[in-house]
Amino acid sequence: MRILEIDEKKNLIKLHVEDEDDLWILHLILEKGDIVIARTTRDVSIGKESRRIPMTVELQVDHTEFQQYTSRLRIHGIILDAPEKFGIKGAHHTINLDLGDEIMIIKEKWSEFSLEKIKRQAEKKGKLLIALVDFDEYLIAIPMAQGVRILQERSLPSPNKENEGIIEENAKEVAEEIKSYLNTLFTNVVILAGPGPFKEIVAKHLQNVKVYMDSVSSATRNGLNEILRRDVINQVYRDYELAEEVKVMEKIMENLSKDTGLIAYGKDDVKKAVEYGAVDTLLVIEDYLSADTREEIEPVLEDVERKKGRVMIVPKDSTIYYQVKNLTGIVALLRFRIN
Repeated sequence: MRILEIDEKKNLIKLHVEDEDDLWILHLILEKGDIVIARTTRDVSIGKESRRIPMTVELQVDHTEFQQYTSRLRIHGIILDAPEKFGIKGAHHTINLDLGDEIMIIKEKWSEFSLEKIKRQAEKKGKLLIALVDFDEYLIAIPMAQGVRILQERSLPSPNKENEGIIEENAKEVAEEIKSYLNTLFTNVVILAGPGPFKEIVAKHLQNVKVYMDSVSSATRNGLNEILRRDVINQVYRDYELAEEVKVMEKIMENLSKDTGLIAYGKDDVKKAVEYGAVDTLLVIEDYLSADTREEIEPVLEDVERKKGRVMIVPKDSTIYYQVKNLTGIVALLRFRIN
């Protein structure tokens, strides 16, 4: 995400969308009543014909729709302004926001939470690839703010005495697949992990690529869960909140099992902890940012950040989503006991 313009007097921010995570962040911060200005297309009647015409419209937001791992955010609302000749003011319309598009957002008042989300997203570094490899299988994935997207998961011909060169052939195939995804994502950083020496063979074919090596028990989804819990994620890409969320959740479960008194969950207990300035890290499922509960919950998030706490929004695709949801959807790791 690139911030193109900020006009504090008009409460206006203009943004350039660069990846799917940008769209997810916009989905989180756009509220009913916000105004957006963006390019779109619409069917309009011209004489006896109906044609789809590109135009710029000003839309008052009703709601947004975002589907994980897609490159489009649907913004539904009412047209406030559009070219006069088309006569569409007041009509319902949907802006399909895609990668590479620009959008102007005007709010009656920008919350600290929304501004911080945009600033953090704009400061994020390049994407990171994770490749788990073994002699007979491999998995390639990319961490995203929404969760982990598995790009490729395949078996390889097993090594045998009849074809001694199959290991080298497999290594070249996997390396080419990794390089192909790196080129698509415009990055050259990969975490290469596996249970044995095959990763070193693959690494030899990844020239001009920054490779971070690690070991896992298997080149499968179980191995992927292992790598997400490792410090290597922080070492390579500290901005990815995904790995941090998993670690925070582990600390929460450990404290709950030991009954340390350093955990608060449920809106009332969390609000009390926030008032005392006791919250170190707050996990909140994205459902709380829906129209029904946003007005109640957003001031709590802002208060946490004002008191130097950290807020993590847990998307539905996160591996810890249901753990947090089972703890009422809002749970805090505390700096000190409040009871």
